[in-house]
Amino acid sequence: MEKTTSDQLLNFTQADNPDNQSKAGGSLEDNFKTLTDTLPIGIILTSVKGEIINVNPEGLNILGHSSVEDLSGTPIQSFYYNKEDRDIFLKKIDTGRVRDLEVRFQKCDGSAIWCSMSSVIQENSPRGRYFITSLLDITRRKEMEEEKSDLLIQLTQTDKLASIGQLAAGIAHEINNPVGYVTSNLNSLEEYLSDIRKLIELDQTLIKGLGDISLPEKLKKMTEAAHEYAREIDIDFLQEDMDELIKDCIDGLERIKKIVIDLKDFAHPGKKDIETVDINAGIETTLNVAANELKYKTTVHKDLGNLPLIKGIPQQLNQVFLNILVNAAQAIEEKGEIRIKTWQKNNNVFLTISDTGCGIDPQNISKIFDPFFTTKEVGKGTGLGMNIAYNIIQQHGGTITVKSEINKGTTFTVKLPVPEDTK
Repeated sequence: MEKTTSDQLLNFTQADNPDNQSKAGGSLEDNFKTLTDTLPIGIILTSVKGEIINVNPEGLNILGHSSVEDLSGTPIQSFYYNKEDRDIFLKKIDTGRVRDLEVRFQKCDGSAIWCSMSSVIQENSPRGRYFITSLLDITRRKEMEEEKSDLLIQLTQTDKLASIGQLAAGIAHEINNPVGYVTSNLNSLEEYLSDIRKLIELDQTLIKGLGDISLPEKLKKMTEAAHEYAREIDIDFLQEDMDELIKDCIDGLERIKKIVIDLKDFAHPGKKDIETVDINAGIETTLNVAANELKYKTTVHKDLGNLPLIKGIPQQLNQVFLNILVNAAQAIEEKGEIRIKTWQKNNNVFLTISDTGCGIDPQNISKIFDPFFTTKEVGKGTGLGMNIAYNIIQQHGGTITVKSEINKGTTFTVKLPVPEDTK
């Protein structure tokens, strides 16, 4: 259909040329009506300034009008939903042709539609220079693209939540450990304080006894009892150990705080602002979040170089690191190693994450970043993890590649650019 329409328009423009009038027959308006009345796309003739000369029935339908007379005195630029799109059109038409420019138009009832616009310039016409423009309503296609985009966002979020859900038990375990020893220490501290309170009671009794000078022997026994109990409970040790216990409590609470903050930063769904990113810090945060997933069957070796800051969205980059690390851990059946290395070369920073897992079948290497591709059992993966990682790195102007050998392991390499203002 598109080729036929182009051929028809070519014949139409030839007919409009004065040299071809006798052969083609008819005026501009007659030729326009004959050609365009039955076309399923909108055709509009406009002057260079935007005056609407003629419109076919489908064009009227797209613009929301019933006749060409309704458009008298209304320039085509008044239908642009975004006025700057008219400038884009004029800039492109200077080359002599516009192809498939996607533009939003506003109909007479105020509703907006998406159109694919193509246009050519017609010269040497009795009317002077004018534009022949085709409009194809692509509103439904754009809606489907938006629905597809929304679906991908939902699937992306689902995959992210699946990753978090998979780690949730581990996070709970990581939190319970420090909570456990903080509770134990507080119980010991409570027992110590009970002894100290008893000693204080004895001291108070002694002080009261000092007022009774008529009973020096009794006072002497009370003083001896107080000193004996202080030796029995080793008051010096208690005081020293209480300091250590309090320090342990503070350290435990700080660890809880760090885990929660890292998890919150990692999973924050709405933060999308570009900021300076410390890749090494992001790796440390992700390792902290993924600790329970990794520590029981992997030993993590880090070789983190001195890196400049880059520009990006840290939560998204941390998602990439997590997806790779979790995949690496799942590729290791019993015990293995994960090696993380970062370095700078020229105007890029590099990150490799290598594992000693089962490796990837060569026939699957080319599919590893495809959406919905997974080698996991049904119900154990959405197949979006590495596709999400690929898209995030692409959006950050970088690349991600993979090399693997069966039964030897896999290495993912990420390259990200260093912006000029952070070098």
